[in-house]
Amino acid sequence: MSSVLLLSSNGAGMGHLTRLLAYGRRMPDDVHRHVVSLSQAVPVVSAEGLPWEYLVSQGSSGLRPAAWRRLFADQLAEILDRVDPDVLVFDGTHPYSGLDAALASHPRTRAVWSRRGMWRPGRNTDQLEKGAWFDAVLEPGDLCAAADRGATAQVPDTEVVRVPPVTLVDAHQLQERDAARAALGLPEHGPLALVSLGAGNINDTGDEVGAAAAALTERGIGVCVTAPAIAENAYSGDVHLVRHFPLSEHYRAFDLVIAAAGYNSVHESLRLGVPTILVPNRHTSLDDQEGRADEAARRGWALSAPTLTGGRAGALVGELLDHGTELAKAARAADPGNGAAAAAAAILDVASAA
Repeated sequence: MSSVLLLSSNGAGMGHLTRLLAYGRRMPDDVHRHVVSLSQAVPVVSAEGLPWEYLVSQGSSGLRPAAWRRLFADQLAEILDRVDPDVLVFDGTHPYSGLDAALASHPRTRAVWSRRGMWRPGRNTDQLEKGAWFDAVLEPGDLCAAADRGATAQVPDTEVVRVPPVTLVDAHQLQERDAARAALGLPEHGPLALVSLGAGNINDTGDEVGAAAAALTERGIGVCVTAPAIAENAYSGDVHLVRHFPLSEHYRAFDLVIAAAGYNSVHESLRLGVPTILVPNRHTSLDDQEGRADEAARRGWALSAPTLTGGRAGALVGELLDHGTELAKAARAADPGNGAAAAAAAILDVASAA
C-alpha cells in the first residue's frame, strides 16, 4: 500500500488545495492520503474523509522569514517522520525554502512538484531551479495554454510530466438542477447566476461585484455569492449566499457564471458547461489571468472583459444570455478531458520507486 502526503501552499484562493484533492480522489482506496496545507481553508478536507493538518504560513505567523523557514522545515520534517509517506506532492508556484531541508531529513520519501502554468512573462523564473529538489515535476494543463508566455512554457517536455487540465469534479458527477438548488437552499424556479469575483461591494455599481449584481438584477436574474459579507451587506435585490465544498458539484444550479479568470474558475466553468463571463484579476503577482481570459474569449468559449464597471455589465450579460449556450458547447467540445487521473497515476509511479 502506497502512502502519499499532499502539501499545498498558501495561495489567495483554494486552487492549490483543490488540485491536490483532485489527484487524491483518483487514487485507489488502499492508498493512504494525508493532507498538509498552509491554507486556512484546509478544514474542507474533512468532507473528503482524509486526515489533514494545518501549518501556519509566514504571513499569518508574524515571524520573520528566516525564523518561519526554520519552523516550517522542523514541522514538516516531524510530519514526514510520523506519516512516513512514499511520496510528497507539493502544489504551488514557489517551493518554500525549508522544504528541501525537510526532504533531506527523510530521504526515503520521494517528491513531486505540481505547478500550473500561465505565469506572467518574466516572473518567477528563479523558482524553476528548485525543480532539482524533486524527483518529478507535474504540470496540469491549461485550456488556454496557447497564450502561455511564462517561464514554465519554455521547459522541455522531457523535463516535465504534462497532463490535461485538472478539475476536482467531472461533468458526469454534477447534481441535477433541482437537486443542486435544493442542496444549496436556492429558489426552485427562475434564472440564477454565480458571481465569483472576490471581495466587493454589492451595492456599488463602480465595483465589479456591484456592477455584475445590478446588471443581473435588472434582467430578473438572481445573484449567488460565496462571501458572507457580500450577501449580508446587500441592500436589495435577489441575493443568495451559497456555501458548499466543492461548489462545482452543484454548478447546474446556475444559469450563468461571472468569475475571475483563475485556473480553477475557468476550467470548472468551461468543463462543466456553464455560460461564463470572465473578469481577470489584473493584480495577481504571477497568474496571467488576462492571458487566460483573452484566449478563452478568442476561442469562443466565454466572454471576457477587463471590467464590468462604467455601464459595461449590462451589454455583456445580454450577450451571454443570447449566445452563452453556444459558447459553453464550444468549450466542452474543445476539452481534452480531465488530467487528474493521469496525474494521480504519475504520482503513484514516483511513489512506487521509493
